[in-house]
This record gives sequence, structure tokens and C-alpha cells, in this order.
Amino acid sequence: MIMNKSFGTIPNMFTMADTPIFEIENIENEIEMLNRDSTLHEWKSPTGEIFSINVPPTVYPPREDTDLMARAIVNLGPGKGRKCLEIGCGSGILSVLASRQGWKVTACDINPFAVACAKGLAKENFSEINVNEGGPSPKVDGDVSQWTNGNKFDFVFWNLPYLKPDQGVTETLGPLEEAALLDTDVNGLFERTLKLIKNKIMNDSGIALFVISSQNNKLNHNNKCFSNGFATRVISELSFEDGEELRVIAVWKPFSNAKKAFVDQLSSTNTVMLDSEHPVGSSLCTPNQTSGHGRRGRTWVDTKKSFAGSWKLFDSPNHMEPGFIQILAGICVKEAIMALVDEKDFEKILLKWPNDLLIYDSGKWKKVCGILVESRTSGDDTSVVLGIGINLSGSKNSDSDFEMGFLDSFSKQISFEDLTSAIDASLASSFENKDAINNRNNERLLKRINDEVKNTFTKLNNPFYRNIEVDFKSILGNGKLEISGPDGESFTIDDGESLEWINFS
Repeated sequence: MIMNKSFGTIPNMFTMADTPIFEIENIENEIEMLNRDSTLHEWKSPTGEIFSINVPPTVYPPREDTDLMARAIVNLGPGKGRKCLEIGCGSGILSVLASRQGWKVTACDINPFAVACAKGLAKENFSEINVNEGGPSPKVDGDVSQWTNGNKFDFVFWNLPYLKPDQGVTETLGPLEEAALLDTDVNGLFERTLKLIKNKIMNDSGIALFVISSQNNKLNHNNKCFSNGFATRVISELSFEDGEELRVIAVWKPFSNAKKAFVDQLSSTNTVMLDSEHPVGSSLCTPNQTSGHGRRGRTWVDTKKSFAGSWKLFDSPNHMEPGFIQILAGICVKEAIMALVDEKDFEKILLKWPNDLLIYDSGKWKKVCGILVESRTSGDDTSVVLGIGINLSGSKNSDSDFEMGFLDSFSKQISFEDLTSAIDASLASSFENKDAINNRNNERLLKRINDEVKNTFTKLNNPFYRNIEVDFKSILGNGKLEISGPDGESFTIDDGESLEWINFS
């Protein structure tokens, strides 16, 4: 759905400034704003209930971003008495809605007028909500327990700050509330909050929801989530006529009920995982795999320093074809690596259909990673295991089209532990069936895959198929590759056939 905004255009994002944000004229404006009368707002919840809210000056009233988060809260289903935290509660209307949905709500805001408004709204609507002053901040202002009461929560949500100081809301908001709408944290409030929900404020099985803006191009929520060990997924979005999109993203700890094991050495991670009865999402990783294998029975040769890992993705029938799983997993591994390297290295890694990752080093594209999907059926159950082999360092070459590449060629070195955590998070983002957020959009995933493979054809130049130079057409829903020859003839090939790449240096 495309809408006009009630809060004006957001041309670009605001981050920590070199000079002070608020000066004497801002303070004077704040005093003037506080002397204004409150305004009455009516807000209709996704459940159809209508609320009257007396919003004091400097408090953010319900707007389109409020509606977007409200629908996401309702879609989570009943809270059943579980604990919930709203950060930056503003008027408090979303906390009241969450309370109506059965959550035991704690709310917080850095604006004391918002705290007062939320408390009043809760009382008027007979909602038992604990409202505190405070929240995540680049400055230490008391302990976290000041605004969480020392609790850990099953559900955390926040409409993240994303406005500029000079935007149209200044007619109703003063500098005090604008401070709540600006991300003045040099590292970003999103990442700061991720670290808090990881260690202090969210249970292992919990879910966090954030509203983010597409125009915050510095946020890169995937990278920040993966590097901090969190899975993430876009669950809803709203488009505006000026091209901006607001999105609700879910964030959670990946595969929280799975078994995650590291061993110094074993034969084949895929074989051992297929032989196990571990739950979905379980992983097994080692730096020394003695009998690793790839497609078509090829031997996977470990280098001086290697990463070998296997994840159980499914243990019952699913709607994804093996070829689709394999290429999507390749994107997941690529994004996990990108989350751990410098931004200037992003263009140095490619996904090559059907199951390889390439990196650019010393003027050449080299193979750094291979991916293999294997399955085993027992009765009505089918276990699907994903194997990932990555060259971390070494000096060996191979006889294939591409030389062997190594992750240590990147400017920023990647540890085994960080790589395991980032891959776990990235895979969960695309494959995990998480309660209440099973909004995995296969069309979106297929578009993502097509964009990646098309980019590879562009970067490497067209390959040859049966001695004919071919162009990329598409990746199909079953993971097969559709290509075309110079005379327009189309071919559809699966991962049992190969392309010959000869113009990739």
C-alpha cells in the first residue's frame, strides 16, 4: 500500500552530529512548546477499538508508523500473561494495545511528558502497565533496571528514531521529544539495543519488533543482526509516495531450542548430522573434517585452516526444492560473511550458481566456499541437512575453473566463532519457522536469488554451456537455471550440469 505521510518528507537520516544538536534557542522553543495545550487524538486499533488520547505538547501522537507496529503486535497473537517491553512508548497507545492482547506490559520513554501521558492513558483504559522514565542511550543514565525493573521479556518492541531535526513534526514537537526521534548514538541505537536484548532484557526464546525506515541507509539491519548473532526478517512494510518505506522487522535468537556443537575433528559434518536425531536448527562445526565431500561425490579438501559446518534445516516435508535451498543457503553464507568484513570488501564476494562462493583476490575470482544439501528419508519424515565448507587460510589451488581462495584475504579477519554465529543467524532468518512470524516470503526470496545470480553473470562475463556462450535469464522456483544462447534458444539446467567460466579474471 502506498500512502502520503502525516509527518512530512524524510530526505535522509540523521546520525550523531559533530556540533551540539540543542542550543539556547532550542531550550527557549522547548519552554514555549510546553506551554501549549494538549491535543485530542482519536486512534483506531487493528482490532476495531477506538481510543481517545489527550496528547501533551512534545509527545509523539499516533501516526502511520504506529499503525504499522500495531498490526504487527496483533498478528503475534495473545500474550497469555507473558512479559512485554515497549521502548520509546510516546503516548502509550501501543502499550495499551499490547496489554489488551494479554501481555504483561512494561513501557519506558526518555520524555517525562510521554511517561505521564502513557500512565494516564493506561489508567483511563483500565490497563495495568508499568511505565518508567529512561531507555537505551549513548549516555549512561542509571542502570538498565531503572527502565526494565530488572526483568527479562518475551516480547520487546520499539519504533526506532529516524527523523531529522528540521522535519515537519516540529509544529507539534519540541526539542525534548525530537531527542526521542533522533538517533544520536554514533554506533546506532539499533545496535546498542541488540546488545541489550542479547544479554540483559530479552529471554532466549523471545521476539523483538522494530519499525525502521528504508531511508536509513546506514542502519543495514541484516549486517548488524548477523554480526551480533541475531536472526531477522521483514514481516510487514508500508510505502509512501516519495519512495520511502517503513518496515517492521522481527529479531530473535536463532534456533533457540537446537543443539549447537563444536568438535576438534570428525569425518563428515553432513554424515554425522544426518545420523543424529538433533532437532531442526542444530549445527555441528569443526576446523578439521577428514572425509568431507561435495557434489557428485567429489572430495572436499580441507586447507591449512578450514571451516566445516552442517545445519539440520528440516526434519519433515517442506515446500522448498533442494536446488532452491542450496542457492538460498549460498546467499545466507555470503551475507554472514559480509556482516563480518569491512564495507569496502562487499563487492569482493559473489554467489556462483549452483553452490559456490567466490572472492576477488590478487586480480582473480577464486572459490572460497562450497555448499551441499543432502537429505535422508525415514518413513514419513525427511531430514534435510545443509553442509558448508569454507577455506579460511592456506595456499593450495584446485584444478577447477577457479583457483582456491581464502577468507583471510579480506582486510578484516574473521574468527571461527564469529563466522559460526553469523551463519547460524543468517540461515535462521531465511529458514527457521519461528512462532508468530512465519512470514517467509518465497517470492521475495526468489527475487533475491535472481538478483544475486544476475549480478554474478555481469561480474564474471557470460559463461559457456555446451560450447555456446549463454546469457542469464532466471533462477526458477526449483533452483534450476534458465539461460539463453545467441540465437535466442533457451535452456533449463539443474545442478547436475555445469557452466564453463573462462572470462572471469
